[in-house]
Amino acid sequence: MEIEKSLQDDVLCLALRGDFDTTEVGYFDALISEAIDAGQVRIILDLQELRFVNSTALGALLRAGKRLGQYGGSLVVARPTPAVDRTFRLLQLDRRIPIFDAPTGGAEHLRSIDPGEVGGEGHEVEFHLPEAEGTFGPRPRRGTLVDIEEEGLTLAFENLDRLPVEEVFRPGSPVHLRFRLPLYHPSHVFGPKGEIEGYEQLGRETIHLRVRFTELADRERSAIRRYAKDLEFLRDEE
Repeated sequence: MEIEKSLQDDVLCLALRGDFDTTEVGYFDALISEAIDAGQVRIILDLQELRFVNSTALGALLRAGKRLGQYGGSLVVARPTPAVDRTFRLLQLDRRIPIFDAPTGGAEHLRSIDPGEVGGEGHEVEFHLPEAEGTFGPRPRRGTLVDIEEEGLTLAFENLDRLPVEEVFRPGSPVHLRFRLPLYHPSHVFGPKGEIEGYEQLGRETIHLRVRFTELADRERSAIRRYAKDLEFLRDEE
C-alpha cells in the first residue's frame, strides 16, 4: 500500500492506494503517530484508490479515530471504492467513522469540530499529566466520565497504545482537568486540578483512572455535589 500525504490548511489528507492488510498496519499506525506529534489531529482518508481492506486494517482505522479523538481531533473517510464502502456499511463502521463523497465535504466537517470544545455530549473529560509529558506527550488527552462526586472523579481512558501504565499513571501525580456537566449547565467548563489516586486496568487497552480534586472553586464544588446527588436520585428512580 502507498500513502500520499497532503495538508489543506489545518486538515491532513492521507490518500491510500492498493491493498490495506495486516502487513501495512504498522506503517499506517506510524503515520498517525507522526501526525499527532505534529499537532495534525484532523485527518481525511481518501480511499478512491484503495482496492481492499482486511479486518486487522479496519481495527487500525478504529484505533486511529479513538487516538485522534483523545487529542480533540477526528478521522473521516472520503470517496471509498464501492467494495470498501460496502464493507464499512455492512459492519456499520460508518457510524464510527463518517463517510463523505469528496474530501472537501470531509474537510468542512472536520473544521466544524472545535478542538477546544470539551464534552460535547457531556461525557468527555480532557486531562493533562504535566509530570508524564516525556512518555504521555504534552498535549491533553480525552477520556470518558465514569463517575463523579465532590471529592473527585473516575474516567475511562482507552487505547493505551503500549504505554508504561505504572509510570504514566503513578498515584500522587498531578492532573489538570477540563469537563462539562450539561445537567448542571449546558456550557460551563469545569477546570479543577487534582492528583491520581489510582487506576484499574480493564484488559490491555482500557483503564479506569481515579482522580482526587486538589484545587476546585467553591462554586464548582457545590455544583458537583448537587450534580452527584441528582444523578443518584435519577438512578434510584429507574
